[in-house]
Amino acid sequence: MNTVRKILVPVDFSADSANGLIYSVSLAQKTQAELIVLHVTQKNEADAFLDLVAVMEGAPMLNRPAGIPVDRLLREKALDLYHFIEKVVRNPGQVKIRRKVALGNKTEKILGVVKDERIDLVVLAIRKTSFFPYLMTRGRLLRMISRFPCPVLLKPSFDEPWPTSGIIGSSIFAR
Repeated sequence: MNTVRKILVPVDFSADSANGLIYSVSLAQKTQAELIVLHVTQKNEADAFLDLVAVMEGAPMLNRPAGIPVDRLLREKALDLYHFIEKVVRNPGQVKIRRKVALGNKTEKILGVVKDERIDLVVLAIRKTSFFPYLMTRGRLLRMISRFPCPVLLKPSFDEPWPTSGIIGSSIFAR
């Protein structure tokens, strides 16, 4: 019998990823699986943050400030991830939750963690308003999912109903 021992949930600190995390925790509780919460960050996020701080402090932007060191960026994102999990997951029960922060291409880093950790299930929180156009026009999500060696569960947001019109049309949702 196939059992789920490790669940990976990538988060980006959005409300949608919070919903995916809540769902993943409940799933991990039911299956007694270990939960790995992954945040993948980009170096340009740190540079944009430094630009904002410089402007707020009134520093002239003639010379671009030196970038934040990568190790400091990863430490700060790890702390952000810790606080995000604490805020979202009120009662984890007996679920073992591990945090990971990676720097680089989101797809490649998620795929790397899936392979390195031998993940049994990936839970991806999706944004409903942009999911179908994103899937139909670019297909990046579908290509990413097809590369995973394990099942992927797409978790829509709790708050809003699925759209009833648009590219797909309302006939699919009316059944």
